[in-house]
Order: sequence, then structure tokens, then C-alpha cells
Amino acid sequence: MKNLIIVLAVSLIPIVALAAPREAWVASVYKGVIELKVQLGQQVKKGQILFEVNQDILKADRKSNESSVKFLKKVMEGGKRLNEKHSISLDDYQQCERDLAVEENIFKAVDAQITMSKYYAPFDGTVTKVVRYDGSGLGDNDNEIQIIEGRVKVDTANRVGLVCTRWPGVLTLKVDEGEKVKKGQLLYTINTADIDAQIAEAEAKAKYAKIAYDRQKKLYGTATEHATSLYNYLKSKDDLNKQEAEVEKLKIQLKQSSGYAPFDGTVTKIYRYTGSGNGSGKPVMDITALQ
Repeated sequence: MKNLIIVLAVSLIPIVALAAPREAWVASVYKGVIELKVQLGQQVKKGQILFEVNQDILKADRKSNESSVKFLKKVMEGGKRLNEKHSISLDDYQQCERDLAVEENIFKAVDAQITMSKYYAPFDGTVTKVVRYDGSGLGDNDNEIQIIEGRVKVDTANRVGLVCTRWPGVLTLKVDEGEKVKKGQLLYTINTADIDAQIAEAEAKAKYAKIAYDRQKKLYGTATEHATSLYNYLKSKDDLNKQEAEVEKLKIQLKQSSGYAPFDGTVTKIYRYTGSGNGSGKPVMDITALQ
């Protein structure tokens, strides 16, 4: 009878189902070059940065746009005084206002995109999968890191890195399938003839913009009665900043047109071969860190 009572008592204890640990993929919003901030198998805390997308090109855009905002604000200051004296038309003054508003909004949009290029852990957990490693391109909405809640045992020895292009173009592979590679070894290049031509053109424009700026600076700064207007001087400075930013952007693009091994390993799969076109953020090969 006593045993029966014990069995009945145990059977009345409510059964609580254990919830499965949460898991989440963290994906990119924008295309770019991956910069990891954690390692496979690492324990992370909620809100800890996992990876970011290199936005050097956007930063160059922001620098150029910031120059335009400063220029237009200076023009607005002078324009306001002239408008009050009826020396310029209201239409011209309002057009300047509209131009400034457009440039300020572009600056805010670029700044927001740079801010949204960093990605964080949604909860405490373990980094259980890493798709791409430092230097690889990735596309928008590409899964990059998987987090599983709690402590999870992860095989970190035989990790696989997916190597993707950053810019679209025609591939030239520098390695073969099955080949062993060292960290930093060149894996592929993209034909950059078009970028080279754009750089040459941008550098030529920057050279002439510098000549124009130096001339306007001299005319404005040395004469007792300014031989050029403040507008022309500031406009030449803005033009120079824009051309220099364009050269900087193209050189970054050129630098990002080659792919390198993220770690010592073996080329275990090739997705595209020499002569094939490859889009931005598209796979070229797998590198496996075989032990």
C-alpha cells in the first residue's frame, strides 16, 4: 500500500518540458568585405559584436558629402545676407536651401548605412558556425554567423571558410582544387582593366581640380580687393575634395578585387574557374583547415 501511494504521488508531479536552446543566424544587410570579431566555438554575450562589413568606400563617400554640406552652408550664410538686401532672387536662395537639404539627407543616409554595418549577438551563446572569414566578400542578406544559446561543443579544427568575391568581374584563379595554401596566399584576382581606366581618369580630374583650387585660393587670399568670390573659392575646394574622394574609392575597390586565404588549409571545392564571371558576394572556393 505504501509503495502504491509513492507511485501515485510521483505520478502527480507535473512534467515540465525542457525548452530547446535558441539558435539564430546573423546576416548582413549590405554587401562588403567581412571583418570577424569572434572565433568559431567562442562564448559570446548578448549585444557583443560578432562581425562588421568594411565600409571604407562609404566612408570616402561620407567625406566627400561632408565637404559639400560645409560648402553649401557657407553659400547659405552669404546667400541669406544677399537675399535680405535683395541682391539675389528668392528663387536662387531657395534652390540653395534645397541643395543643402539634399546633401544633408544623403550624409545622414550614408552615416546610417555605416552604423548598420556592425552586427551583434542576439543572446548569450556559442558561435557554432562561421561561413566566411576576414577578407571575403559577402552579399546583402547573406548568413554569416550562427549562434546557439548556452555552451555548445564545436569542432573548430576542421573549419571551412567560404571565399567570395567583393566586386563582380572575370576571375583568374591562382590555386587548384586539392592544393594546400597558407594564410594570406593569393587565391584569385578579378580583371581590373575597367577600374584601372577609371583611376587614371579620376586622377587626371583631381590634378586639374587641384590646379583650379590653388588658383582660386591665391586670388581670394592675396588680393586687397578679392579677385575671386568666396563662392568660387569654396566651390573649387569642394570640387577638389570630391575628385580626391573618387580616387580613394576606386583604389579601395582595386585593392578589394583580389582574394586571399583566410587561414592555412586546403582548397576543397572550387565554384568558379578562370575566365568565368562572378558577381559581388558570390562563392569562388572553399578552404578547409584540415588537421
